[in-house]
Amino acid sequence: MIIGIAGNKNKPRVRETILHFCARLDELGVKQLFDRELKEFLGLGPECRCLPLVELGRQCDIMAAFGGDGTLLATASDIGASGTPILGVNLGGLGFLAEVPLEEMDETIDDLVAGRFALIERMLLKVTIEQSGGRKSFHALNDVVIEKGSVPRLILVEASVDGTFLNTYRCDGVIIATPTGSTAYSLSAGGPLLMPTMEAIIVTPICPHSLTVRPIVLSESCRLELGLVNHSHVAQVNIDGRNRLSLNPDDRVYVERGEYRIKWVDTGKRDFFNVLRTKLNWGIDLTAIKSAGHPPEA
Repeated sequence: MIIGIAGNKNKPRVRETILHFCARLDELGVKQLFDRELKEFLGLGPECRCLPLVELGRQCDIMAAFGGDGTLLATASDIGASGTPILGVNLGGLGFLAEVPLEEMDETIDDLVAGRFALIERMLLKVTIEQSGGRKSFHALNDVVIEKGSVPRLILVEASVDGTFLNTYRCDGVIIATPTGSTAYSLSAGGPLLMPTMEAIIVTPICPHSLTVRPIVLSESCRLELGLVNHSHVAQVNIDGRNRLSLNPDDRVYVERGEYRIKWVDTGKRDFFNVLRTKLNWGIDLTAIKSAGHPPEA
């Protein structure tokens, strides 16, 4: 087995965490390859093999990514097409995508080496943007967002599904999310929660002017076409928070299911509902809190 190592250098404790992870792998005789961006940061010697992240994904059996959900999104974007499974070690905040907390890292390493894990697949969105200068394509694991940007005015976004008119959204923006992205921006905007192994497309308006405009869940086979109606100003399209382009009224955005899926390492330590209860503070024992002298706020 060969484990690839990538991480966010700006996260606290990332250096010592990665070095501890690698030391344990060394004890178990597991080879490692490193993202070239980490070479100087970790102080790696010439005996350590370092590669660009895209190439690293092709050379390893599992990619371990250290950071928060943003790090996992970046890693998935760079290596997802290689089919290499990703293991997330959480050094961030909420960590919906990062599977492994620090206190379980050693146990997880043992499970990896012993083969005690499963692989799950998560769908992507393929985003095609047609502009006067040509066509650009991207993939999104979380979401695609058409937003008003810095202009303090509502935008009008016209949406069609498979050539059939859906709605003209008068709003601050529209989020098109995967089931994985249902716990991200879409959730903050009032969108539904979906199990990440599902295949569906969520359309969630951001601050719509009409209270009757609600999120909608579409079949994964649908193809969305979106564009601006009002010709007074430019908006933005944002793909997974990594790629941002200006959107003009004559531009068109097409969103559909991606042609491949991201493979995720599932250690079996917690299920999706456990994650929701933990991250969103569901199921808190209010009686216990009160008896401890900390009554819940009204």
